[in-house]
Amino acid sequence: MRERVIGRMIARVRPAGNDAVSLEISGERLELWLDAGPGTAGVYLLTRAERRAVPVEETAGGRARPAMLHLRKRLGGARLRALERITGERALLLRADDVTVSLRLWGASPALTIVADGAPLASLGAGPAAWPPPAPAAEREWTALDEARIAAATADPSPLRALLGACPGLGPQLAGALAERRITWGDLRSRLTGPRPTLVGPAAEANPAGLAASHDADLAPPGAVSLLPAEIPGLPGAVVRPASWREAAAAFLAARRRGRRFHTRQVTLLEELRREARRLDTLQARLAGDLEGLPRPAFLRRQGEALLAGAAIAAPGRAEIDLPDPHDPTQRLSVRVDPRLSLPANADRLFEKARRLERARRQVDARRAETLRALEAARAREAQALSARDLADLEAVAPASAPAREERGGSGTRRYLTQGGLSILVGRGARENHRLTFTVAAPEDFWLHARDVPGAHVILRDPEGRAGAEDLREAARARGAAQARARGPRRPRPGAGGALGHAARGAPRPGRPIAP
Repeated sequence: MRERVIGRMIARVRPAGNDAVSLEISGERLELWLDAGPGTAGVYLLTRAERRAVPVEETAGGRARPAMLHLRKRLGGARLRALERITGERALLLRADDVTVSLRLWGASPALTIVADGAPLASLGAGPAAWPPPAPAAEREWTALDEARIAAATADPSPLRALLGACPGLGPQLAGALAERRITWGDLRSRLTGPRPTLVGPAAEANPAGLAASHDADLAPPGAVSLLPAEIPGLPGAVVRPASWREAAAAFLAARRRGRRFHTRQVTLLEELRREARRLDTLQARLAGDLEGLPRPAFLRRQGEALLAGAAIAAPGRAEIDLPDPHDPTQRLSVRVDPRLSLPANADRLFEKARRLERARRQVDARRAETLRALEAARAREAQALSARDLADLEAVAPASAPAREERGGSGTRRYLTQGGLSILVGRGARENHRLTFTVAAPEDFWLHARDVPGAHVILRDPEGRAGAEDLREAARARGAAQARARGPRRPRPGAGGALGHAARGAPRPGRPIAP
């Protein structure tokens, strides 16, 4: 790999989701894929076709977006100087001109960190920054291990952890085989002396091309696909021997990313469906309670009939009247009335209330029946999501959702990066200005606009509250550059030059002025 990329220029930096980036190498139809994802962390040399075959999720934001801006700004056009593995550790360093990319491969949360002048700028991946890197440890290389150290590690109460501590480069699969005594250290050492690319996939697949045809659900479990330097006894699945390490790595990366994308989407979709099912179940229970709590229309009619039948014997001016039940003379009814109205008028009120309650009961019954049908459908979709085999199966049962609030500017937004690593968004035109100001800007961001001069609105993203005066000046200069580019060369209008701008957090209201 080094011979193909060292000394070459990075022609283009492509984002590859929240934890990976692809570097297009000039003069080669190859790309260097730097991955900080769980289960796929590493460096891969891919062809353009292989890179396009790797599933990439949309960048969700968080620290991935500023990291990608730094990578594009610092690596685009730079020349690769070195690609080094730290001796005895699962960590890599990539050097390009005055920039270093540190990649930590071990642990449940790998990370990729871009470093300039010895200071980390931003990171990709879920783990903490991969800087500073670990010191070289030659005694932890597999070539330095002996039978005594392996025996002591396998006798430890946590043999897997002890073996990975003694030699991180073994990785969980090889260390697990030693810990479970599925292979001896002497046998494994002889196999590592002459490594061969070995791909272990789902049992039904017998070649790398078969991985591309396998179901996404089969690739989702953490150990569904493994890339090893030698064949190990007892590994579940089918063993494949690709023609080259590059082919094996490309097939492994594409398969693991497919499985992870499916698993992530399935978990998210099941949460949505179960939340919707809980909502519908609560709603139908409340509707049932509403039905139970409604007065019975038949009883109201019975009271109204009692008022009409006993109008001649009832004492006037009372708020509550005790009358015989017209349907059962042995029983009596207590009826509350309005003493200001006659008994027939009170009876009409009861009859009208009974009619309204009947209509309400029909409406509540209809809504509860509709809710029960929706609940049954949501549970059926949940069962389909659990039994889905491919991503398309999941999308077929996904409920329609409203578009989410935009977190960044649209296609017409100019984007810049301050020296401090903060994002600057500059609107183009009135519509984009309105959208940036009222949709994209968050309360912690700065909003900038020139006083009494029409032009671009500028948003300085400051989620951590660390923007300084120099960041504000850079945002103001970005606004001026966008304005000049939009208008082209022209003589300034009298009084337009030297106008002060407003900088305010959140909504566009008068804030403290800044010098242009």
